[in-house]
Amino acid sequence: MADRVDTVHNKNPMIRSGRRFRIAGMTIPLWVAYAILTGAGVAVLAVIYLVDPREPGTYPICPFFGLTGWHCPGCGALRAMHQLLHGNIAAAFGFNAYAMLALPAIAYSLTAGALRTYGLPAPPRLFIPARWIWALLAAVLAFWLLRNLPFAPLTILAP
Repeated sequence: MADRVDTVHNKNPMIRSGRRFRIAGMTIPLWVAYAILTGAGVAVLAVIYLVDPREPGTYPICPFFGLTGWHCPGCGALRAMHQLLHGNIAAAFGFNAYAMLALPAIAYSLTAGALRTYGLPAPPRLFIPARWIWALLAAVLAFWLLRNLPFAPLTILAP
């Protein structure tokens, strides 16, 4: 058997169990798929760091903004990430405060998942009650509405 993995010396449960990922007719070990995704994420962050989204023509325009002229909840997130990667935290919050507030939860989830994949000690999985998910949806919709209102205190929410 060519696919057999030595389980005595290998402590990684993903490799030991032989879990595989299938894509485009190819079967690869799950840890390889995660390594590829990690590399792609690093490459995307490098592009966001190097290419300023405020320069016209560097990235495509938001389709929702292009069709309606209104800012979606994600509008400004790319500019915010660019600023955050350059250490400008206040400017990042100015472009999309909601995305910046969501980053710790996203980072926790990605890090915990990666640690579990590689068989390393990971923080516990979080169970989010349904009412919190509905509250999160309501908050996103409220942010979407409020950032498009033309009133003086709310205009700071627009990117």
